[in-house]
Amino acid sequence: MEISPEEFVRACYQCGTCSGVCPKARVKSGFLPRKMVYEIITGHTDREIKSGDSWDCLTCGHCQAICPMKVDFLKMVQETRKTGQNGVCKIAHENTLGFYKIMKDSKVTPKKTEFLADDVKTNEDSDVLYFMGCTTYFDIIFKEDVGFEGMGIADNTIRLLNAVGITPAVLDEEKCCGHDQFWRGQNRLFEEFAKQNAKFLKKYKTIVTGCPECYRTLKEEYKALGIDLDVKHISEFLADHKDRLKGKGNGATVTFHDSCRLGRYMNIYDPPRELLDAAGLEIKEMVKSRDEALCCGVSAFVNCDSENKEIRKQKIKDAIETGADILVTPCPKCQIHLKCLQCDESEPEDYNNIKIMDLSTVLMENLEPAQSVDTSKSQPDESGEESDDNDGN
Repeated sequence: MEISPEEFVRACYQCGTCSGVCPKARVKSGFLPRKMVYEIITGHTDREIKSGDSWDCLTCGHCQAICPMKVDFLKMVQETRKTGQNGVCKIAHENTLGFYKIMKDSKVTPKKTEFLADDVKTNEDSDVLYFMGCTTYFDIIFKEDVGFEGMGIADNTIRLLNAVGITPAVLDEEKCCGHDQFWRGQNRLFEEFAKQNAKFLKKYKTIVTGCPECYRTLKEEYKALGIDLDVKHISEFLADHKDRLKGKGNGATVTFHDSCRLGRYMNIYDPPRELLDAAGLEIKEMVKSRDEALCCGVSAFVNCDSENKEIRKQKIKDAIETGADILVTPCPKCQIHLKCLQCDESEPEDYNNIKIMDLSTVLMENLEPAQSVDTSKSQPDESGEESDDNDGN
């Protein structure tokens, strides 16, 4: 049975389930997802755009996941931001992240392979591509300030692929996936990145990325542009090889942060936990995990403020309360946000009672030496075909 717009507005506004789970609503007075829906459905889109509410939204997806009315909050926010580009527009680190503007030039080649460690094995003829994303740039920008180990993530991701017999290709020509531009409503720049990347990505059988934001963007947003790619997050890819990734554990305990893009957006919950278990690590779940997991506090480098900082505080507190030694993040950007709080000398509380590490780094550091394999066997033979050990399955 269809209902009228008036009935929809009444039912939606009286429900308020979205506002009850919204992490931003808990720290910002007057911010309510249902209010945004009400304004737009009742024809006050201009007023909603001017309010700046869409820029306060974390796009964590929790509201949409539990909405009984099936409201597409995420699309609403993305479209509102796109419409309001010339109005209220909040972007954090805009000056710091100026490389986006440089990278959009099709004549610029990033030369990412030059940053890789000497021991990682890559093969330009492989049908499996490791899409590095912006970890190299984030490493330069955030390593000194917050201790972010971006290149460590990239190197360890490739080492894990090597350990299961995969020698991936790595592209110098690879550009930013465009995730942040898409979620900021900067569709022209996003489509430019997608167009440039598509020229190189289409030839690969499988694309593996260690970043959930790249994963979602390449798999879903590119598909909407007609660019259909087989993309897997590193945890999803390695879960099929977990028997070859047995670890020593050393009695360490971990708690896993379900990032919004990997979890609620892409429904990847079990693979990272299966890998941590295979590594011999005991997992202690936070009070809110999986589809109820709390966001790290910032998305697409939008609106990083004191309110979002409160969300990060709660996230780290929840992690510390598990008693785990390590907070494992599958997302480079989540690691940056959370480590930033740990480095904040203005904070009276000690948020350093837990170590924050990337999933690939934790897995690699716990890998038994005997698990390493001779990846030279996965190089193409003289006929140009790769052996079964490097078939990307």
